[in-house]
Amino acid sequence: MWEYSLCFDNEKDSENFVDKIRPFIKETKGVVISIFLQDAYKVLVAVPIEKREQAMSLLKENLAEMILINYKKEYIMSKLNFEVDHSVNMRVFLQTLICFDSDVDKQIIVESLNFDKSIYLNSFINFRLKFLKNKWDELVTLANDNIMYLLSEDSFVELIKFLISNLEYRCYAVNIFSKQNCYLLCDMEGKVINDFLLDKNIVYDDNKLLTSLIALNPEKIIIHCNSFLKENLLKNLYNFFSNRIEICK
Repeated sequence: MWEYSLCFDNEKDSENFVDKIRPFIKETKGVVISIFLQDAYKVLVAVPIEKREQAMSLLKENLAEMILINYKKEYIMSKLNFEVDHSVNMRVFLQTLICFDSDVDKQIIVESLNFDKSIYLNSFINFRLKFLKNKWDELVTLANDNIMYLLSEDSFVELIKFLISNLEYRCYAVNIFSKQNCYLLCDMEGKVINDFLLDKNIVYDDNKLLTSLIALNPEKIIIHCNSFLKENLLKNLYNFFSNRIEICK
């Protein structure tokens, strides 16, 4: 058997990580458990030796995604020198910063992971990802230097549009359907999109729809539920994604 251990600072992250990798580990007839030992939450993994490479790839992918989803957001938020409110524009603005270069960031993290010995996630982030944190500091500087744009709604929207236009497309198209008071984000084959940057693949409120679309950043947004959309939401969709919107009648 190939055995490995990963150390987390909190129980929630360790449990979420176990939940993500458990299906694969079970399929290989391996074992994964989470325990609290020596002031750390440890995830212990064991798989047949012939599944070692697949297991390492899976662990790297999921660790990289966890760092991007949790740590990048916390890091950026901690460095902003202005008050963060809960307005739609602010949510969209922060999501744009968090999603900027997300796939490149993920690849950098994956390539930085070395499974020769146990990984302490906090130490790995602090010491092995200094280059990445410097990269994120540039985003924070951009946000802090443009604080005056945040004071006017029109200029704030223009800043957000500029940032969104500089994000790389992550998919060709997203189809938006409504079902039982929620939104389904589907690909061109009608399958619900599952992406690591999405909190959930079924969206229950308007703000989450906007931030989910920024996470996916499609070339085209096809709306199949125009009558279901509120006027403010439709206005925001056109504000942020003006030339990408198509409405099916």
